[in-house]
Amino acid sequence: MLLLLGACGGGGTSPAVAPAGAASSPGMPASAPSTSSKPLSLQAQLGEKIFLDRNLSGSGRMSCATCHDPAFFHGPPNSLPVQVGGAFETEFGTRAAPSLRYLERLPAFTGTAQTAVADLRGGLMADGRVDTLAEQAKLPWFNPREMDNGNAGILARKLRSAAYAGDFGRAFPPAAGASAPDDDSLVSQASQALQMFQLEDPRFHPYDSKFDWVQQGRAQFSNAETRGLRVFNDPQRGACLTCHPSFSSNNAPVAFTSFGYAALGVPRNADLPNNADAHAFDLGLCQSKRSVMQGRDEACGFFRIPSLRNVEHRPVYFHNGKFSSLEQVLRFYATRDTDPAQWYPTVAGQVQLYDDLPAALQANVMRNAPFGPSRLVSDADIADILCFLRTLSDGYPGPATPPKPGCN
Repeated sequence: MLLLLGACGGGGTSPAVAPAGAASSPGMPASAPSTSSKPLSLQAQLGEKIFLDRNLSGSGRMSCATCHDPAFFHGPPNSLPVQVGGAFETEFGTRAAPSLRYLERLPAFTGTAQTAVADLRGGLMADGRVDTLAEQAKLPWFNPREMDNGNAGILARKLRSAAYAGDFGRAFPPAAGASAPDDDSLVSQASQALQMFQLEDPRFHPYDSKFDWVQQGRAQFSNAETRGLRVFNDPQRGACLTCHPSFSSNNAPVAFTSFGYAALGVPRNADLPNNADAHAFDLGLCQSKRSVMQGRDEACGFFRIPSLRNVEHRPVYFHNGKFSSLEQVLRFYATRDTDPAQWYPTVAGQVQLYDDLPAALQANVMRNAPFGPSRLVSDADIADILCFLRTLSDGYPGPATPPKPGCN
């Protein structure tokens, strides 16, 4: 129901400001300590240092944590629709920066050139262009709109001069008689370390929301939250479970994503600098550069369906950061097809539907659930869904905590 994550790495970029509470040591921002009861592996420990190192950017001011701040659910610490990066912090991204939480179960991309778009699954980034967190980590390092390192040699020199450079040999012990890793190998070790950090550190996937407590029998939903879940699952009302199943078939924590792709017809965001060009369009999946997607015009406008965990804490929504509140998003779903003039511009009395796609590709936009003029979603339903979605936020204090205001 909520296609709200962009791709910081090949589109979304790191902001030109340090996270709140940045450490005084140049190049290393502060971070909340890991809450894991199990020590991180040597590779993951190295990955955490790399994650926090601002020196690994062209500007020397941006780290992974700048765009994916642990204090902001590993998302951006501001409400900009896209972030600003580059060597001189003058380059705007083209997609909203995502949270890095709950990516550990995202499967590799599956599908062939003959697979229907509706059946494609997996892959990281908003367009599914890579399959692993290690591959993903390399994208912002070399993106000129983001950390802008230019090439592997430039980044490798920074890694070799870092205070933690000696940790590479301990985290990745060389074979007897092997020479020191070359530039590409060192960068690959760094990306592997980042992957292990994201997989091992529980802050990236705590599964400790109120929803999880209820699933474990340790808490109960309020009446409003219960109604919200009912509307969320109702195919005639919210129909949110179409893309965000609220159950798990294998006793694993609920992911709240089908791992597929959706074309929602999100309105064009005029605030994006890239959109000053009326002919510039972010076409999503059909631009992923995967060989199986080449020439697949029917995949244009599709973006990866993210998890809804921590959805209330997103500063902006959808791949282009068009909306700034969760209530706006829900109302867009409820009224896109019944009151399109509320969302799209009107020219000469004609509503310009799906204006962030070229006219020739607008037929790709989904018209079925959770959309459609026959859906019956009231203001009360929207309020209840909001109450339920707030139960998906990490860090639930316990059953003595009262529901959010208006969610009793």
